[in-house]
Amino acid sequence: MKKQQTIIEQSKIEEAVKAELRQDIKETDREMDVLEYGMRRYCDTDDIEATEFGKENAVDD
Repeated sequence: MKKQQTIIEQSKIEEAVKAELRQDIKETDREMDVLEYGMRRYCDTDDIEATEFGKENAVDD
């Protein structure tokens, strides 16, 4: 009886950890989507010289 109770408690803990990890993954995915969107916007810019990065490179040359 005691062993069954221990197994049930461990199972509850495992499920709680899995739920927390799933939530962390969702949050990280959202953050990655935002970063990807920003990078795509930056990389798709037609006039790269007009961006701050382009200006920095021009000064370094």
